[in-house]
Amino acid sequence: MTAGEGRNKALTKLRNRVSSVFIRYALSYMAVVLVLFASIMAYLYVQSAQQAREGIIDNQINRLTRIASQHEGYISAMLNTAEEIGLSPHIEPFSYDQEPWRAYDLQLQLVPYTSTNTFCDQVYLYFSGEDRLYSSSSSMTVDLFTRMMRYERVTPEALRALITGADRMVILPSQRVSSTLVDGGDPRVITFIVPLGANPGTSKGCLLFLVKDSVYKSLFADAIDGDINTYIFQQNDVLASSEDLPVPADQAALPPENGAASRVFSSGGESWTQVSLGEGSWGLRYTAVLRSADVSNAIQGRLARTFAMLLVFAALGLALALWMARRHARPIRDIKNLLGQQEDAPRRDELQQISTGIQQLTSRNMELAGRLDRALPMQRHDFIFRFMKGRFTTREEAVAAARAVGLDINKACYAVILCNGPEGWEKPFEFGQPPFDTLSGISGAGVELVALKAILYLAFSDDHQALPQLAELLRRAGEAGGGRCVTAMSALHSDLTEAPAAYLEAAAAFDNRFVMGGQQVLAYAAISSNMSDILPKAEKLTHSISQAVALGNRGLLDQRINELLVFLKTTNMSPFAFRMIYNHVIDTLTRAQAAEFSSGRTAREFYDIFSLSSCQSIDDLDELLRRLCDTLMAGTDAAAEEAPGEEDEIDQVVRYMEAHFSDPEISMAAIAESFDLSTTRLSLSFKERTGMTPLDYLTLLRVEHAKGLLAKTDLTIRDISAQVGYYDSGSFIRRFKQLTGETPLQYRRAHGAEGKEQTPC
Repeated sequence: MTAGEGRNKALTKLRNRVSSVFIRYALSYMAVVLVLFASIMAYLYVQSAQQAREGIIDNQINRLTRIASQHEGYISAMLNTAEEIGLSPHIEPFSYDQEPWRAYDLQLQLVPYTSTNTFCDQVYLYFSGEDRLYSSSSSMTVDLFTRMMRYERVTPEALRALITGADRMVILPSQRVSSTLVDGGDPRVITFIVPLGANPGTSKGCLLFLVKDSVYKSLFADAIDGDINTYIFQQNDVLASSEDLPVPADQAALPPENGAASRVFSSGGESWTQVSLGEGSWGLRYTAVLRSADVSNAIQGRLARTFAMLLVFAALGLALALWMARRHARPIRDIKNLLGQQEDAPRRDELQQISTGIQQLTSRNMELAGRLDRALPMQRHDFIFRFMKGRFTTREEAVAAARAVGLDINKACYAVILCNGPEGWEKPFEFGQPPFDTLSGISGAGVELVALKAILYLAFSDDHQALPQLAELLRRAGEAGGGRCVTAMSALHSDLTEAPAAYLEAAAAFDNRFVMGGQQVLAYAAISSNMSDILPKAEKLTHSISQAVALGNRGLLDQRINELLVFLKTTNMSPFAFRMIYNHVIDTLTRAQAAEFSSGRTAREFYDIFSLSSCQSIDDLDELLRRLCDTLMAGTDAAAEEAPGEEDEIDQVVRYMEAHFSDPEISMAAIAESFDLSTTRLSLSFKERTGMTPLDYLTLLRVEHAKGLLAKTDLTIRDISAQVGYYDSGSFIRRFKQLTGETPLQYRRAHGAEGKEQTPC
């Protein structure tokens, strides 16, 4: 092979593996995935950015709300203190010059207000008309206090005027105070001047609360390390602040416009984000300032996490797109390969090749259809199936279609006949040919039904008696060929649109072959489906067979099986009822006695779909049932030989009960005492061995003996109940009906003597 030929072969192989259809699908699916990814990303960018910004602002609003609530709580506590002192009857104004000893008592009264106040550092009391200030530790003149308190932005004269003329609460913003009265050298102090009493207009003095700036630092202490400035403004003055960012306070003092919670402003060449609470009590406003870059970084971080997650899904989407493209392109390539391509034809797109191939196949199919149209037997076969499926909506349409295939179905009635002849009898007979040549005026055709292993005949006639004669003729022809022939026939119909119903009737009658009582044509009208009447009787017979197997009583077992077979043969039932009964019998025995199978054999050998489907008649069921019971009996006998201990005791109990069942005094306690067993052990062991309790077995023995007396003697029911161990004939009648489904009198009329009942109960 030359290098050129090898290269061409490799290219051909590559083109086969990566076809143009695959590329089309792959590009289309990938484009869909990318567009979807871009759309979701754009949506999430807008939504996430907005949500992240709102989340940061909400966090600051919540933080400022907490600060405001705590701060205003402190102010309310100071106002309450001033009101309480102003209204207190124990703290009254006095003249220090005339009653100096009262200053000591006043200092003691101020101690609780000072020691319990965690917000302010010192509290001073001033009475109107006096020139002194009192605290919990000292007293001094107002002039001395104002000279000693050197405020950064308040003169002593202004401070004296505020103290002596206080008629409303005054707050001096945070400022440096140089005084020996304030601990800490040169601290910053916020001063609250609050009038005494509930009515400031008639105040009898005021309280001075000195609050260190460090208290506000602790109030703002939850700020994120050096990234937030926090302010409390009184109008445009900074009452207190925590400043870690280089932002002028006057820039932060401007509130957001239109009642907004935040605003963005520029200062010092940087962008800042301000979050504010609306103006609250006492004209206070709470504000926080952050770098806008920090807000953007938080937003970008959230978007980055979202984008990373979307990338993973996008990669999975692209992989899924390639997989779907390959999966969808493969059948197209396979169809193209099936259609083939001529060697001298130019290479074309797969879809074009498929289109050309389909056109060629259509032409060939049309040619083939023309040939089939010329095949009359095939046309008749097709007509029968279309007719049976109800494809003809009118009589005229069906008659015309039949005439086209050489059939005359314009008759008064028609029927569907199913026939299952001997082996080798597969092809249908032709109408007008033997054996149908003895009948005239009948038109129709037959087809083979492989699934049913039968032949379907569709027959039309003006004579209502001719179609049953045709079915009987088919049955005889099948028997003449040797073996067994089953022939089933639907009811007669005149409406051609009822063909599907006619087929179902014939099929139902054909299924009835499993319970037919002789060689005859099975008619749909003869089918019975009285399951509600049949099943209870069958249940009792099945239970009695299982009990006989458990007891190992072969004579009783034969009698019970014979009763079941007589019941099946003499009862008119549908195939469904028959199958339900024999399925229930086999299932009950194999489940109840599964442990008794001899080694090497299993219940499935007797109970599976194949063995049950082989039951074509009651005789087949008889053979299968007796083989199964023999196996179970053999297993029971072997088990009894291998385990002689406790089972021997049960065998003795069984023999004892069979010998003394007619004794009315026999009871569980008496039996257990006779064999030195407890009643509990006797009951459990007996049920484990036989499948029934000792009392149930005793009742069974009595009823069986009573059945023999009812059938063979003319004794009264009272005498029979006494002979089988019952004092009360009413109890005997109830037990008898419970086991047999009949009263003793009904059983005698059906099975035994016709003697008159002198004393029925």
